[in-house]
Amino acid sequence: MNQQTLKGDTIKTVPEGDCSPINGVSFICGVTNVEDLILVPNTKWVIGSGFTDQVTTQNYLHLFDSETETGAAVQPFEIAIRPDTKTYPDCAPPDWQTFGPHGLGLGLTGGTRLVLYAVNHGGREAVEVFEVDLSQGRPRFTWIGCVIAPQGSWPDSVALLPDGGLVVTSMAEPADPAGTKNKLLKGEPIGWIKEWHPGTGWTDIPGTKAFSAPNGVVVSPDGKYIFVNLSTGRQVARITRGQNPPKVDFAPTGILPDNVRWSASGKSLLVGGHDVSTEEFFARVEASYAKSNVGGNVNMPFKILRMDPETLEFTEVIGSGVYGVMGGGTGAIEVGNKLWVSSMTADRIAIFFLKGR
Repeated sequence: MNQQTLKGDTIKTVPEGDCSPINGVSFICGVTNVEDLILVPNTKWVIGSGFTDQVTTQNYLHLFDSETETGAAVQPFEIAIRPDTKTYPDCAPPDWQTFGPHGLGLGLTGGTRLVLYAVNHGGREAVEVFEVDLSQGRPRFTWIGCVIAPQGSWPDSVALLPDGGLVVTSMAEPADPAGTKNKLLKGEPIGWIKEWHPGTGWTDIPGTKAFSAPNGVVVSPDGKYIFVNLSTGRQVARITRGQNPPKVDFAPTGILPDNVRWSASGKSLLVGGHDVSTEEFFARVEASYAKSNVGGNVNMPFKILRMDPETLEFTEVIGSGVYGVMGGGTGAIEVGNKLWVSSMTADRIAIFFLKGR
């Protein structure tokens, strides 16, 4: 399956390389570094991010149709601008020429509109905020504001709290790349997880300073628990809110966990990550940037795990591997009887059948 360019109601197929299914795994190709995916509830639509790196210096939000299993980049001219200066003061629209959406979060506002939060590294470190209008069939995006990240941070993922606040992670110190890499290789404390609330701004979450590379994050519907992947800690942490200090429990994953999403039923969590050492992770990502690597796909095995949010026990959903040319799987979402898998460095996403569905 190939990417499709959507202009108005016209859909034009974009030719790509080999996108044939392999061992029952199919692909949507021609989409670059879709690092995160999120299903729009009660619709056929899936929204994806578009990570920037040493090769890809401009990227996009992506929109997928789960019925036809096709996808397209959301072009800047398709995004309206209507700043909400009351909630997000002193914030101009992003530089679309360097836009690089990373982690995604979704908030429901009722009716046919919802709010999309997208971590952005292009031109600034921020969470960009979009209103998504579902009233016209295909979702329409409007940029309404941003939340600038604390200075010296590199935000990764974002999740919505029931009271309208955000939980955001950061896993690196961009002003000190050598020091960052050294800490990541050693699994030392680095990065942060914070809450942000309109009017009050950023606050630390107690008991989290020893975390090593906080990455993917979700919040329970009642706001009681935060689940966050600690990449170079090779753990998932469960933070119990509403008590001081918060209680923190850890679950070892055996991988470098990246993204985390609730299952469709809300009874389990899907944890994706890289089945390599931290040293091998850096080496394989660097190798993927070679000009000879057509498509830019990283040769790095990944796993998808299912975690019980109460017992913190794991079962394997997708075994370790590189599927066709697609490696670097970051996470997964359930879409009907299928599992859609994102990747940090790839020209495609993958679609697996869920066993027992």
